[in-house]
Formats: sequence, C-alpha cells, structure tokens
Amino acid sequence: MGRDVLGVRVGVLVLVLPVILAGIGMELTTRQGWNHPPDSRYYLPMMSRDMGHSWGSAVHTERSISPSWNLSPWYFADNDPTWQQVRLRFLYPVLSIPFIWMWGLSGGSMAIPVIGTVLFLWAVARVLQRLYGPAVAVIVVGGFSLTVPVNVFTWAGTDTFAMGLAAVIVLNLPIDRRIGKANLAWLGAACIFIALTRQVGVLAPAMAGAGWLWVLVRERRWRNRWLGSLIVTAATTLVMTAVSMTVVNANTAGVIGRGQTTSWGIFRQFVHYLKIVTEQATTYMWHTDRMLYALLIAAGISVLARFGSDATAVFVGAVASTYLITAGVGFSDHMRYEMLMFPAAAVAAGGLVSLAIGAYLPKPVTEAQTEEADEALPAARRCRFSLGVVSGLARTAPGRFLGLHLPRQDRWKPQVLLNAAVLVVVVGVSLAGSWTSTIAAPASPSFDAAQGSADYAVKPLAKPPADQTLHILFDQATGLAHDNINLQGALDWAHVMRYQPLAPDEPGWSTRAKDGTALVNPNSMGQDTNMAEAYGRGLSLNSTVKSDTVKILTRQVSPYGEDVTFTVQDKSGTLHHGAATLLYPIWSSRDSSTVTSLVFDAS
Repeated sequence: MGRDVLGVRVGVLVLVLPVILAGIGMELTTRQGWNHPPDSRYYLPMMSRDMGHSWGSAVHTERSISPSWNLSPWYFADNDPTWQQVRLRFLYPVLSIPFIWMWGLSGGSMAIPVIGTVLFLWAVARVLQRLYGPAVAVIVVGGFSLTVPVNVFTWAGTDTFAMGLAAVIVLNLPIDRRIGKANLAWLGAACIFIALTRQVGVLAPAMAGAGWLWVLVRERRWRNRWLGSLIVTAATTLVMTAVSMTVVNANTAGVIGRGQTTSWGIFRQFVHYLKIVTEQATTYMWHTDRMLYALLIAAGISVLARFGSDATAVFVGAVASTYLITAGVGFSDHMRYEMLMFPAAAVAAGGLVSLAIGAYLPKPVTEAQTEEADEALPAARRCRFSLGVVSGLARTAPGRFLGLHLPRQDRWKPQVLLNAAVLVVVVGVSLAGSWTSTIAAPASPSFDAAQGSADYAVKPLAKPPADQTLHILFDQATGLAHDNINLQGALDWAHVMRYQPLAPDEPGWSTRAKDGTALVNPNSMGQDTNMAEAYGRGLSLNSTVKSDTVKILTRQVSPYGEDVTFTVQDKSGTLHHGAATLLYPIWSSRDSSTVTSLVFDAS
C-alpha cells in the first residue's frame, strides 16, 4: 500500500481510520443525550437561526433535543458576556447547515465535529509521515485515536473542529523544510477560521514564533525560513483579535488577574492557576487516560532529547499558548482546552518514537522527492490517478492567472480565493441569522428581566410563593459559601444578577454603583471555587441569614414574575429589610422562581 491519499499512505489510513471511526461510532450511538453537551445549547439555536428560524423557535427546538439543559432567550441577550464570546464562533453552525438538511438538527450537528477529528488525524499523519515515515505515523496517530478526549469530545461542540484546524496550522508550518506561498495562504486561512471556531489566544503565532526563535539562535539569521509563517500567523491573529474586540460587546477584564490590581498580584495569581491546571490535568490523565499521559510524556522527553529541533520549538510554543488559556479560565476541563496542543504534541512524540525505533525503519520520503518521482512517471500511468483537470486549466489564461502552471507549493491564489469565498458565505449567513442577539435582560423589574416585551419571552409554568423561593435561595447561598458550587436553582447560571458585595474578594466589588450594589454574571465565574464561595457569602450575609424567617411585605406582580420587599433575620436576631426580583419558573412547574436581584436594607 505504497500509494498516498491526500499525502498520507493508504496503509496508514487503513490502520488508523477504522479504529477512530469505530470509537466515534460507539460514542454517538450509546451516550444518547451527551451527544449534545451543555455548550450545545448555544450552538444548536445558532444553527436554527442561521436556517431562518426565530429565537423562540430556535430555543424551543433545542430544548426538545436536550431537555436536561436549561435555556432561555435571555441566554442570548445583548448584555450576556458568555453569549458575546460564543456568538463569534459562527463557523461551526454555518458549516453544519448542509448536514442538518440531510439528517436533521440532532444528527447534522454531529457532522462537523466528526470531520474535525478526522482532519486532525489526517493532518498529523501527513506531518509525521513526512518527518519520520509511515510506521511512526501509525504508532503516534493510532495512539491519539485511542485517547479519551479525541473520542468523547467528538460531540456537538467546537472542540474537535478547533483541534483539526490547529492540525492544519501545524501541517503548513516550515518544520524541517521550506514552505511556499500556498502554505502561507493555508496558514492565514486556518488562523482566521480557528478564531471563528473557538478562542485560542496566540496559539498559531506562538508556534511560529518559537520556530523562528529556535532557528535564529541556531543559525544567527533573523530572516530565516520561519519568518513568513510568523508574519502571517501574527498578522491574522492580531486582525481577528481586533475585529472581535470591536464587534463583540464583552468585558473580559480581569480574567487572568481575578480581582488582583498589582502586577505582582496578577503574576502570583497566574502562577497559582498554572499549578492548579497542571495538577488537575495530570490527575485526570493518570486516573482516566493513560494513553494520553504516555503520549504527552513522550513529547516532553522528546523536548529534552531533541531540544534544538523544529518539532520541539512548535511543541514549546503550543504548550505556552495553551497554558495561557487554561490558567486564564482557571481550571482544566478533562483536557478539553489542552486539545489545541495535541497536533504539536503528536509531532514532538513522533520524534521520540523515531529515535527509539528509527534504526529499524526506512528513511522517510520527502514531499519534494514524491513530486519528483510522480513527474518521472509516464503520462499514461499518471492519468490513472488524475483526471488532468489542473494540467488542462494551467494552459488557459484563467489557469495561468491562478498560477496553476506553477509548482504546487507556489499555487496560492486558488487557496486565497477558495477560503475567501467560504468566509464571505459564512459571514453572510451568520449576519442574517445567529449573529443577532435578543434584547438586554436587566436584573429588574421582573417584566423586563424576563424580556417580557419580546415575542420570544417564555410563558411561566407555575407561580411559586416568593417566601418559598427566597428560603431556597438563602439555603443555596449558604451552600455556595461552603464549597457547594451550584449556580442553578433559585439562581440562574446566565441571567445577570444584582446584589450587594460585602468584601473586596466578592464578585462585583470593584464595579459597585453608588448604592453599593453590583451587577454580576454567574457564568463568568466558571469553576472558580473561591469566587463562587465569596458570592455565596455576599448573598447570605456571611452565612448568617436564617432562611426560615423570610416574610414578604409587598409584591408587584407581572405576567413573568414579581418584585417583592421582605424581611429576614440573621443568627444574632437582627432584622434585615430587602428587595428582590423573582422570575417564575419556565423549565419545570416544580422549580422555584429564579432570583435576579437581591438587595438588603433597600429603602
């Protein structure tokens, strides 16, 4: 099986693809509801919106597919920070539309994630085959095809598609070779598309920059073969960052600092979360995914054994960029965020495998040698594997304008035109569909908090007593203050909340209004236990509120909830007055209302 298919030996594909496709097939047919994880409650409505459905219809359709995940039109509100970040990830929803036409929303939403996984394995196999030969490609790619994240996270989300695009970036980097203009075109396109798939920070310029720095030190030449890839990746990343900051209304200040105001404090906080995510990631792999652990350890050993190599530089750049992301969010989610560095890790691990068994392997054939051998074949033999379309077009004026007469690595115009056309279509569809937000959902009054003036406002299923809801809220807040992290219940994970922070470590302290209250978004806390505990202390008056002493004084009722004043005692017997906004339950008639504003001692 010496023939290549898209640059990868048929034998490599035959040995690897059945394994991963069998694993993905098992996942898709057995995990049922988890084909659509919590994040899919954003992506599926985006797909429906891109296909012309209203917000109300889009939310209702998603709820019918994933009834376990709470969802409301206010999750897509103009003032919700999570939605403001997610709405920029419109590539996956738009590309899913043709598959939804064929298989429906539930099945069609799975196609792009599967394609992303296959793209990752193909691109990595091609790089490994070029650098070390087919045997190393089978070993390393086969190993990654057995890892938990590659299989489990092939679900209705952007994880595997972003990983596949990261692999395309690695594929086109000048790792132990010189690249042409076509590679630079693919690098630019992949950087743009990955920014429209997931927030990846400086992944591409970090890898290219590390490669450039390694060669600069080794060869003492700043205009080396990595300079072009560094310029392209840095420029496209900078442009996409500027565009996202311009068009997306999201305040991400303090993501890394987390309340720290000094440079030294931010640095210590960052190092603290570096330690946390490292411990979480290594513990997870040791107990759950020994194959992934072994592959990443092999990549680390390869760094020490082949420190001066291009593969080491790319891996170091990928690790640094990934750590910046994971330390920024503050936790490692079963290696989901680390999947972006898997392509670079695979190339580094392949270096160690090659060192270990290289003496028993034939020397790898380079792409240049493959092209030379192909050109040496008789024309009749080459035609069995090619329709001759490109060579025919190359003799025409349009073909020469596109550069089809040039060597393959210098044909950059077709790539630019193709990717530009895809980008225009994707942006056009998104602007007319999922890019729009629902109206802002303030903390109060209840009618506005429920987006009551919009036709997509959800009708309540029940009207539970306000004192009962506040009782549940104070119990939940006390639990929050004692490491019982639950931001659903009488609270909502997405809806903006007004409350009074009591101490500098509590969310919203630095953005308090003149009356001492602050607006916070619980979904911005992520899995930050310390911040959630501080939030619970603020809601429960430092865990002193006696939840069974709530008494409602006044009520202003709307079709969607009520605004009440109340009294409640603390453990010392002190009576506190307060005001609260409650939204009636919309997901289950057995739920409590949702509190969106809680202000003590209100006049």
